[in-house]
Amino acid sequence: VRIRGHTPCRLSENGWMLSADRLWMPQPGGSRKRMKRRPHRASAQRVHGLPTPSRSRFAPWRAATLGLVHLLMAAHIAHWLIAGKTLAPLELNEVMYTFELGIVTAGFLFMASVLLATAIFGRFFCSWGCHILALQDLSTWILKKVGVRPKAIRSRFLAWVPVLAAVYMFAWPQVMRIWQGRSIPRLHIASDATGWASFTTEHFWRNLPGPGIIAVTFVVCGFVAVYLLGSRGFCRYACPYGVLLGLADRVATGRIRVGDDCLECGICTSVCGSHVRVHEELARFGTVVNPACLKDLDCISACPQQSLHYGFGLPSLVQPAKGKTRVRKRYDFSLWEEAMMMLVFAALLPILRGLYDTLPFLLSVTLAGIGAYGSIVLVRLTNRESVKLNRWPLKAGGRFLRVGKVFVAVMVTLILLAAHSGVVHYHSYEGRRYFALSKDNRAGRERAEARAIHSLELAGSWGFVRTERDTSILADLYIEREDWSQARRHLQWLLAREEPNPALHIRMGRALAGEGDRDAAHRHYQIAVALNPNRAEFHYVLAGAYFDRGQPSTAMHHLREAVRLRPDFHQALYDLGALLIESERLTEGIGLLRRVIELNEGFADAHYNLSVALAMTGRMGEAITEIETAERLNPTDDRTHAFRELLMQRRGP
Repeated sequence: VRIRGHTPCRLSENGWMLSADRLWMPQPGGSRKRMKRRPHRASAQRVHGLPTPSRSRFAPWRAATLGLVHLLMAAHIAHWLIAGKTLAPLELNEVMYTFELGIVTAGFLFMASVLLATAIFGRFFCSWGCHILALQDLSTWILKKVGVRPKAIRSRFLAWVPVLAAVYMFAWPQVMRIWQGRSIPRLHIASDATGWASFTTEHFWRNLPGPGIIAVTFVVCGFVAVYLLGSRGFCRYACPYGVLLGLADRVATGRIRVGDDCLECGICTSVCGSHVRVHEELARFGTVVNPACLKDLDCISACPQQSLHYGFGLPSLVQPAKGKTRVRKRYDFSLWEEAMMMLVFAALLPILRGLYDTLPFLLSVTLAGIGAYGSIVLVRLTNRESVKLNRWPLKAGGRFLRVGKVFVAVMVTLILLAAHSGVVHYHSYEGRRYFALSKDNRAGRERAEARAIHSLELAGSWGFVRTERDTSILADLYIEREDWSQARRHLQWLLAREEPNPALHIRMGRALAGEGDRDAAHRHYQIAVALNPNRAEFHYVLAGAYFDRGQPSTAMHHLREAVRLRPDFHQALYDLGALLIESERLTEGIGLLRRVIELNEGFADAHYNLSVALAMTGRMGEAITEIETAERLNPTDDRTHAFRELLMQRRGP
């Protein structure tokens, strides 16, 4: 018996007709009344005369595997903390850095291995090796233990969100590369010294969020997403990696398959945590073709006839239909509600992504999807008699329940917060955009800098927290405009907030020197060199401070160190050569200045000082040649003209 296209049912002795997910009662005149109560699965099995399945026999093995994954993650972090250097993170999103920079990373190789295994055996990784799915299944188990049974929502638009996220992350950058005419990067191996390390690194946390965001991610992608969107809601409505694995699953020969003794009882569908219509796909294709099947094997364990098994055969991409059973797609939202969800999602995602430089992309996608669903529930409260948030009644018989009033208050608050965050994020974006324009456009630099300062100051004053990036940009802008007090104010905030950063001390020293406090500036330069003695630029700045304090010998020491660390540092070579000439060490000074000219032939001051040194050694012909070159490079310099005239007079006719 088939009832309204539902699971095949049988007539019980007392006249009730029962399916795996609905209970129907015969009514006079042939009509059927659906009961409000959903029967326990065991009731359906008793009607069919089938045994009640126990807990999935694969569940303990899967729990042990996922637990081992987390133990390995903890051991990986512990090894980094103890040794200071370890294997680079096996993060799937490092694929983007391989595509963009051409650096072969451990995460890229891990992702390639997972895709290859999926293309052969099917989509096992998600349910047996993904820490986020483990979080979701644990959240589902905990909620059920406290009496909360999440209900999956079915949305057309949200199902496309992972696809759009995957296109944005992996395909769109390559489209932009082609559009801009940039070449495809060459695959290569890199180390910490050259940037994004391939295999071993000291910067284990380079691509991972902080502890606070990790905690928020666990709560949002775990309990919140599971309750509002259903079990494995993040996988269905947010995860872009699932799209790639789903494509690989299409060509996999390993799948869930069915024998000839299937009763189509629907129990396999009722236990599927991924909400696949298992019994319908088996009836039509003889195998599960939906790429959302994560191969957790619970359906195999639950089958009372033991008709299901994992086996190899044709991939789903070419699997022909064997039966006439339709695999139905039912949705919980009307088309106009789907359109509204799309608009709300499109508005929320740019607001949330990178808000206060904290929210990562996938967390923003999840929050935007939850917000889109919440907006539909809020609208339904205005035009429906009865409304639920998942299974939680908010309105009944046209009357708001207490929970419904709380929900409305929370949603209104969140809408106001979203609007506020949008304003802050817009000004932050505009400030950064104008800052970039000020670097690229010399003609309109002053106006762009003013606009950048205005927007970033608004973002800082309106926002709940100041961001380190915006504050750093403001400090640079004020330094560029020689507004030393404002620059010092922002740099002090950064120094108090960030871990010891030598570059910040250099910038603070520059601001203090601009205000005239050279002693304080000198102390900050010394701190920068102490924090990072292997940076040539820091030694160069400290050398300048020592020279201003009348200590040329110490300045010369730091200039030599800068040249040792960076042999092509022509400015340090020039200053060292000039100091050597002033101290009458002419031979060494002339050699350094000639090296400077080799590195930068258009450096007029180097030619001038070399001319002076040559004249001091009596090599007037060479001195005149160098001063004429300096005059040609800088024809408006009066000092160069005067020295050339002096040399011509001393050489005589």
